[in-house]
Amino acid sequence: MDDYRAVRELLPAPPLSPEVRRAGRERLAGAFAHEGVRRRRRAARWSTLGLGLAGAAAVALLATTSVSPGGTPATHSAVAPMSANQILLAAATSVAATPDAGSWWGSKLIDGREFYDPGHHYLLRQSKSMESWIPADPEALTWYRETYLGAVPANPEGEAAWRAAGAPTTWTYGQGKTPGLITDDRAEGIVRAARGKPWTFSSEDWDFRIVLAGKPLTRMNEVPTTPEGLRALFSDVDGRALVDNAVSLLVYAPVTSETRAAAYRLLASLPGVSAVGQVTDTLGRTGQALEYQSAELPSTAYAGGTRTRLVIDPATGKPLSIETRAADDGRLLEFTAIQESVWTDVNPLKEHK
Repeated sequence: MDDYRAVRELLPAPPLSPEVRRAGRERLAGAFAHEGVRRRRRAARWSTLGLGLAGAAAVALLATTSVSPGGTPATHSAVAPMSANQILLAAATSVAATPDAGSWWGSKLIDGREFYDPGHHYLLRQSKSMESWIPADPEALTWYRETYLGAVPANPEGEAAWRAAGAPTTWTYGQGKTPGLITDDRAEGIVRAARGKPWTFSSEDWDFRIVLAGKPLTRMNEVPTTPEGLRALFSDVDGRALVDNAVSLLVYAPVTSETRAAAYRLLASLPGVSAVGQVTDTLGRTGQALEYQSAELPSTAYAGGTRTRLVIDPATGKPLSIETRAADDGRLLEFTAIQESVWTDVNPLKEHK
């Protein structure tokens, strides 16, 4: 059974109000128009590409209208949300169609933490950018660039409290007590607001040795391309750790689109993954969110329980971010946002070293 058929069978088609139905038609028309442009540009490569999550959402919106005994269309304002299974299967179909040929796997991430100022008056968000370019050539170097992006109040309420405190540019926590990212000032117990200088370097450890289930993989083509193959690869782990490993393949590893699709399908078969619905991630992008309980503890000191949130781009099926949140109130603790992840023939770090 193909993924689109699975999504169509799983998605209910509730009767909708004329307003919602009209909005659905307009949204679907826009999606088809956009898709038509892409297909004309890449007809040979994309001739069978579907609408992914956008198409699945349109199935929920385009429903037949129920008619009351008096002949008047019945009005319904609610749209059934997509389940975790539906989101993951649709994402697998979308991401499987993504081209993955190229000499370099480029990844640009924003890694961040949120924590209170020393007086516990407002939240700070501290972040850094991490860029890596991993070669397909086993003899080439891997290139990296890291930039500390500083610390700022995490929300408007925090900014008001920060200004009332004199708008400090450094925060002192004491040696060994600094929360957040590892920085040059961490050992001194200091968090700085100022942005740092980019640090670019290369490494001979070209093969990106991700350790999955205790097994180092020195070639990304060793990673299976089916859910069954991934489950066999992760045979030494189960439960939460199995979910963590599948998500790591989606976000961090330079694997093929087939392997990413397999990781989504594996996640769809695992318990404990629930749908949150539409959210805005830490970079302000809209996506569909899933939550699960990770086997990994957050790096930010937090005594309570946590939930991990995976946010997926509804247009492409690509992951947008991973967020660790407090289980009781949903407060953001730490995050990794994916700005870009792509196979390409150009390495900008090597070209502009």
